[in-house]
Amino acid sequence: MDNNYINLIEKITPEIIKIRRQLHMYPELSLQEFETCKLICSFLHKIGIPYKIVADTGVVAEIINDENYPTFAIRAEMDALPIQEETSCEYASKNENIMHACGHDAIVSIALGLSYVLYQTKENLKCNIKFIFEPGEEIGKGAKAMIKGGALLKPKVDRILIFHLANSLPVGMEIRKNVSTCEISSLNIKIRGKASHWCEVNKGIDAIKVAGKVICAVSEINDTYKSKMPFVVGIGTIRGGVKTNVIAESVEMKGTLRTFYERDRVNICKLLSKMQEKLQKESGSLIEIKTMPKIPSVYNDDELVTIGRKVGKSIFGKQHVTTSIKPYLAGDNAGFYFKRVKGARVVFFAEIEGEKNYPLHNSKFNFDEKIIPLAIQTIYKIITTKFS
Repeated sequence: MDNNYINLIEKITPEIIKIRRQLHMYPELSLQEFETCKLICSFLHKIGIPYKIVADTGVVAEIINDENYPTFAIRAEMDALPIQEETSCEYASKNENIMHACGHDAIVSIALGLSYVLYQTKENLKCNIKFIFEPGEEIGKGAKAMIKGGALLKPKVDRILIFHLANSLPVGMEIRKNVSTCEISSLNIKIRGKASHWCEVNKGIDAIKVAGKVICAVSEINDTYKSKMPFVVGIGTIRGGVKTNVIAESVEMKGTLRTFYERDRVNICKLLSKMQEKLQKESGSLIEIKTMPKIPSVYNDDELVTIGRKVGKSIFGKQHVTTSIKPYLAGDNAGFYFKRVKGARVVFFAEIEGEKNYPLHNSKFNFDEKIIPLAIQTIYKIITTKFS
């Protein structure tokens, strides 16, 4: 392989880090990424890559070498989170209560750096390249919007790669075999009791009391259900009651069910159903439980895992590449892409040495920027190895 790409990465890295910091200073919430979209388009225009805006703030850019070549797509999320930043870095967010606490600023920047390197070396590519800059990932709406806008078509995408950042380990990478992210289902529980004055307790059915038993039963499922893979069923919100002297007639709880295997989701739903029947009989209340799959799992393609592992070892060293870390119960709406196209998900680790590292979605989250050129190099080599 021509090593000219290394020089190109070194050349573009200072500009890419500036872009990352610019994005970090001016983050935008899901589906409001208008300035982020402008910055992406401006960079693509400057280096000569054609693009189009999709779903108002999303961007699709293409490097077409030959219509008969396969097409490799790279997805990059754009949106930030409604979090007030509490870091002390010089490029901290200037937008109140908005922060890139999930590394999407770096993901966009890495994709832009990669676009420059791939475009400069396009005569050596045996594939076409498509960049999908996706809005609204944090609210689970971006992938569907980009698919609806034709992001996987004309040319049809044959493989896709998505990547994330974490600071939980020293600089390195993970590319899991088989399942990489969990399936996320919504959980909605409604309890219907009977209102009464508290001075006539025997005439009422306390929906809040029943809700307490539901919460305990859900916790017991988490403690007792056995699976080879992580899972969780949890309640995040609870609402009920109208007045302090009135027995609550209704309660609504909402939460999440996260599993890696469909059989676990099915089994846990059966346990929830048994709980429902038992508590209804005991309390005389009516309990309605609904679960609805929202985001499918991401399954990594075996061939790309093999390539990614080999590439990663050549860049980070064998000790800093893993395929077997216990999976994190994160979901990604990129699962909708993976239902249509084979691909892989890579996690780049970028722990800041000598400092306390705060996790994703924390107001003090940050990472070591030296991962940026290494990530560009890794993805470039995966693509060019696959289509060599």
